[in-house]
Amino acid sequence: MYNRTEIILEAYPYEFTDISKGRGAYFCHCQDGSRKILKEFTGSASKAELLDRFLVYLKERGCRVEQMVYTKEGQVLFTDTDDTRYYMRTWFDGRECDTRSREDILCAVRRLAQFHLDTADFDEELPQTMCRTPEFLQQEFERHTRELHKVRNYIKAKKKRNEFETDFLNEYGYYIKQAEQAQERLAAVGEDAGARFFGICHGDYSQHNLLFTSHGPVIINYERFCRDAYISDFAHFFRKIMEKHSWNTGLGMDMIHAYDKVRGLDRWELQQLSVRMSYPEKFWKVANHYFNSKKSWANSRDGEKLTKICAQERERAEFLKILYYFAQG
Repeated sequence: MYNRTEIILEAYPYEFTDISKGRGAYFCHCQDGSRKILKEFTGSASKAELLDRFLVYLKERGCRVEQMVYTKEGQVLFTDTDDTRYYMRTWFDGRECDTRSREDILCAVRRLAQFHLDTADFDEELPQTMCRTPEFLQQEFERHTRELHKVRNYIKAKKKRNEFETDFLNEYGYYIKQAEQAQERLAAVGEDAGARFFGICHGDYSQHNLLFTSHGPVIINYERFCRDAYISDFAHFFRKIMEKHSWNTGLGMDMIHAYDKVRGLDRWELQQLSVRMSYPEKFWKVANHYFNSKKSWANSRDGEKLTKICAQERERAEFLKILYYFAQG
């Protein structure tokens, strides 16, 4: 692979002095002292060109943001002999957001809110495959609930069950009720009112995609940017942090207030957040992983995750009550 990487690097107008691998990418040190990152690109050339224009848009607005590096032929993608696409972008030196640090977490939330403000004037039309409609979440909930039913029916039909399967059936009734209630609440919140709160989202905002540099926090990895409800970005990050902090109420409310101070949250968005958190996504993820893996033997990790989910449920339920009443205004 290193020989192939060196061949790919020859397509770019830089002298590279060192190459190191990490997290599905190649970090390339340039002779001029700068660093670049080389990754595979999933998608079409037109999508890559759109990403390039979006990053240029952010830079022109004064954002510190990565930029695509063109090949010697002026292309945003390099296509290898096996038709694998690669792209190179600039890189910032820094550390990832520390999920143990309240200061880092609140800074990450404020940076996300500012990003949503910065993208409001990006008026280029995105292809349909990169746009999520207001009814997307309802369809996703329905699909996940059907999958939970499918896993339950599969396990019930087994004559002999392992420990995870027994525990899953014991907890199933509690969590499927949550799933169905979340669907009902989402329908009650409505879709039309939320159209005003859709715009360009990062699509994968997490602690791994925010670097703290000497010049401030920088968001990276925009490959999944899309048009969606702004609250979807926040909810994605919010859930991950809350799970890591056992649904700490104080931290959760601080995160909501931190975002709201930069970009005011509407009641519809708060209700959306409440509904999104109430769906038992973690329970579904464990079930989905179990069903799509080799089920003839007990997966200890699935069992450990299920145990952790149940252990946190009291704190999660208490927080969801507070969030529900807060969202009602």
